[in-house]
Parts: sequence; structure tokens; C-alpha cells
Amino acid sequence: MSIGLPQLSAVERIPLQVTHPKHLVPVQEARGEALSELGVQVGAESVLRSGSFEDTMLRALDQVSGDQQRASNLIQMAVTEPGSVDVHDITIAQAKASMSLNISRTVLNRLVQSWKDLINTR
Repeated sequence: MSIGLPQLSAVERIPLQVTHPKHLVPVQEARGEALSELGVQVGAESVLRSGSFEDTMLRALDQVSGDQQRASNLIQMAVTEPGSVDVHDITIAQAKASMSLNISRTVLNRLVQSWKDLINTR
């Protein structure tokens, strides 16, 4: 059985977005090999092989660190070689690093608060 992305008819012009590869697999085939093949078809390998919550959080924090390092490197390049970096690239990199740090801080604060709420309910 071959399952791919939904095709649009001539009447519908709004593209459908696949939110999770399991949604496209029929219930009786929603295991193992069918999911692996579907992940390759829709490009959702990261969803199928996401791993544990700890791994996901560590990867996200590594990405935040990488964003901050990239912004820092661009600033350093602008100081040492003024013509090599565009000012807009530095501003965008700094904004991206700041936003990713704020999002990760919010997520971690909510996780800690949820954990405290869970402990206090017992």
C-alpha cells in the first residue's frame, strides 16, 4: 500500500499540512514497517525517531546555544573584518538567539512549575 501526501483537486487551492505521519496510516497498519516507510515518504524521520524527552530537550538547548554562538561569531567577524558581514545578518542572528533563549526559558519555567504542581497535588 502506498500512502503519500494528500493531492489537491482543481477546486481546492489551499494546501493541506501533514501534522503527524501516523495520521496517514490506516489503523490496522499503524505499526513498525508501515510507519517507517511512511516517515520516509512524508519526510518525518525526526517525528518517528524522536527519542526520549531528555534527548529532545538537550537537542533544543544545543540549538539555542548554537544560535547564540552564531550571533557572537557574526559580531566578531564584523569587528575584525568590517566588510565581510552585513549588519542586517547580525541583527537577525541576535534576534533569533534572543527569541530562542526566551522560548527555552519559558518552556523550562513551565516544566518546573508543572512539576511543582504535580508534587503538591500528591
